[in-house]
Amino acid sequence: MKNKSALLFLFVSVNVFAQQYWLNISSPTDNKLKIAHFTDTVFGWAAGDSGTIIHTSNSGNSWVIQNSGTLETIDDIFFIDQNTGWAIANGFFYSGTIIIKTTDRGENWSFSRFYDTTLVLNKIYFLNQTTGFLTGYSGFIFKTTNSGVNWFNTHIDTAYCPVLYLFPKNDIYFLNNNTGFACGGQIDIQGMVWTTTNGGFNWYTYCVASEPLYEILALSENYIISTGGDFEYGLSTVTSSDGGLNWFYEANNIYGRGQALGMRTPAEFWVPLDYIELFAVNTDSGKPGTLWREIQTPEFGGINYTLFASPSLGFSFADSGKIYKYNSEIIGINGSETILPERIELKQNYPNPFNPETKIEYTLNYPGIVKAEIYSITGEIISVLYNSYREAGYHSMTWNAAAFPSGVYFCRITSGNSASSVKMLLLK
Repeated sequence: MKNKSALLFLFVSVNVFAQQYWLNISSPTDNKLKIAHFTDTVFGWAAGDSGTIIHTSNSGNSWVIQNSGTLETIDDIFFIDQNTGWAIANGFFYSGTIIIKTTDRGENWSFSRFYDTTLVLNKIYFLNQTTGFLTGYSGFIFKTTNSGVNWFNTHIDTAYCPVLYLFPKNDIYFLNNNTGFACGGQIDIQGMVWTTTNGGFNWYTYCVASEPLYEILALSENYIISTGGDFEYGLSTVTSSDGGLNWFYEANNIYGRGQALGMRTPAEFWVPLDYIELFAVNTDSGKPGTLWREIQTPEFGGINYTLFASPSLGFSFADSGKIYKYNSEIIGINGSETILPERIELKQNYPNPFNPETKIEYTLNYPGIVKAEIYSITGEIISVLYNSYREAGYHSMTWNAAAFPSGVYFCRITSGNSASSVKMLLLK
């Protein structure tokens, strides 16, 4: 009897411990939710089985169903801003890959099919309104420069992994307009990373792990992390500290495979584990040799995808349409935009003084629309470097001031309610 009481106490204690991190919130669907995307801390979408797309316009406090126009399972969804987004579904070998697009926050979706119906593509990513990428089970990486009207096949180098270069690709991520990464592989054969430094026209293949990889993210220009694993070997991670030239593989001795990198802060990751009802949590940027803790998922259920729109606003999505919201009270933050941690960590430009070019680097703590502007000493805006969606992580840009006279200038970066400026000196 004493042993049964102890087991009951342990069960209740673990359940309470899990519930303090994630709270069950109302969902408008009973269909499986497998992927999600937020453009900022207000607007978000989740998608999954039977063509299901749900949308929030109030930071996840309520969700509504949108009509996707398809009954096929939606594998991925991506928005470049609050209005324009794409989703991708598959009829597999019956009708091919389906691409749907919206320009009005998902109120209406246009429908098209990828031109080669023999290919299965399940991942979509856009750099801006016109430039995007498609990849997936078929192993190819396609690019568009006209908003998806036409797609062309990019070149994948085979030097480092002969024969294996067309293995499935499960995720794609760009650090900036030129530098990007993809990850994937095949169960029981190989985990792989592909890198590009010329805007996705050419990709280099690296065999880096024993199991497939499922999501990849760059925290800085040099530090990249990807997570994966399989049923037999459990959670694994690969990291690079030199921009993707070399990769370090680590088996983390936790059962289950890592399906997503839910980055609450650049130091803290919540990785939902497939096959079991656990998160793997790391508070040291997933660096090799650091501790991954096991934390029970809410309601002892499996989680398909986890993301954070900010350090205090996170969501996990599961089967049967279940949605869980991160309980920000445990970190003393109530979710108000006015007291959120800074979105932007802006570094001093270099060189400084400079002539005529200088590099400007910053880290975005969570994704959103970013505007980068150059001001004169009188406060006049003389250049807008960009004003578009950026993923969380490290970013860099170059300003060429050849057309401007010597003097003091300012670079101001804004995202959401956060802004940061740096003073620059041009000497000719």
